[in-house]
Amino acid sequence: MAVGSATSGTLTASGVGSGLDVKSLVAQLMTVEQRPLLLLAKQEASYQAKLTGLGSVQGSFSTLQTAAKALIASGTAAYGTSVSDTAFLAASAGSTATNGSYSIAISKLAQGQKLVAPTGQASKDAAIGSGTLTIELGTISGTPVGGQYASAGFAADPASAPVTLTIDSSNNTLAGIRDAINAANAGVTATIINDGGATPYRLALTSNATGAASSMRLSVGGGDAALDALLGYDPTAASQHFNETQTAQNAALTVDGVAITSSTNSVADAIQGVTLNLAKQTTSAITVTVQRDNGKLTSALGALVSAYNSANKSIASATAKDAVLQGNSGVLGLQRQVRAILGGVQASDGAYTILSQLGVSFQKDGTLALDSAKLNVALSANVGDVSKLAMAIGEALKTATESLLGPSGPLASQTAGINRSIKDIGTQRIRVQGRLESVQQRYQAQFNALDTLLSNMTKTSNFLTQQLANLPKTSS
Repeated sequence: MAVGSATSGTLTASGVGSGLDVKSLVAQLMTVEQRPLLLLAKQEASYQAKLTGLGSVQGSFSTLQTAAKALIASGTAAYGTSVSDTAFLAASAGSTATNGSYSIAISKLAQGQKLVAPTGQASKDAAIGSGTLTIELGTISGTPVGGQYASAGFAADPASAPVTLTIDSSNNTLAGIRDAINAANAGVTATIINDGGATPYRLALTSNATGAASSMRLSVGGGDAALDALLGYDPTAASQHFNETQTAQNAALTVDGVAITSSTNSVADAIQGVTLNLAKQTTSAITVTVQRDNGKLTSALGALVSAYNSANKSIASATAKDAVLQGNSGVLGLQRQVRAILGGVQASDGAYTILSQLGVSFQKDGTLALDSAKLNVALSANVGDVSKLAMAIGEALKTATESLLGPSGPLASQTAGINRSIKDIGTQRIRVQGRLESVQQRYQAQFNALDTLLSNMTKTSNFLTQQLANLPKTSS
């Protein structure tokens, strides 16, 4: 009978040296340690959702603001125009216009004066002379022949003061004189024309304004003959050193046979409340029809109703139970403020003082609806007072939405607060990540030490197993 046996079970331990899966163990422990990061991520997601909700509300109020501005504009455009041939003129009507049809003929368009030097300079950068140049604008009496006046008169425009420039070594070239004239704000634009000849550079001047009173007189001081020969231009003098290529003139037209002149091609109030923009001459009659245009105001009120309902829906969605802005008092306060404007008195005089009188009223579900038939009755009865109330509503909403959407408004304040919270979460995340790196390093070191210990124990076990195997076998 044997006393002992060397064939009993072998001693084992697992690890890297030992069969121990250090990487997996550390990863599992770090999953637990990283729970604070998951909580921070959840908080950040909640804040981001609130930002999205606020952004949706802000966008809907921005649309409401646009609708308010359009309503203001529609109140000043209660009349529309049609033109029989828009190649010759365009017309627009304001709130003071009246219904009517008008026959218009255009014999002249308003234009400014143009002057060109009859002879050129060999260089635009060579010095010419020095002195002063005085530019006056006014009206020339007389008719040019070949670009020159004879026995003409000049009456300075009292609304346009003369401008005097100094010509010296800093600007006494053709290019320098051009630039000095353009910088002087004298109502004249200077250019240089290159005609391709031996002395190609010719100075050209154009009055910026149109009308007969935009003609020029140029006076050179200082006694420099070369400068005077280049710039001197007096339509009343025998010697004129520029040729007139375009005569300044007023627009001339007739409205229903009544002769009218205008210094510009934009003719206001020749027809009450109407602006005519002349484009081409014609002796044929152009018909301009002015009529009440309720379409813009009706469309603007419809757009306002739509914009409010969109904003109302956005707020309801964002503040509903379990929504990101549930019960948000600031957002709900905005809703109440806008509702008060739309439901309250906004005009102190006139036939209409509240929006419901125009057919715009709140429904049981809190939305707005537009009764087109009721609006049309109000427009037919008193379009002026309808426009007045529409503009008052528009102004009140514009003021309110500018305050709500402004940099110091409640939406901006809430957005800034949420962004600060998100920034704080970022700071906390950095701090937690730093701590987790230390924890991971500690776990790694601890398990590496355990792995080494188990590896050494395995080696000892293997040694003892071998020694036991070498013992002599005994039997009883």
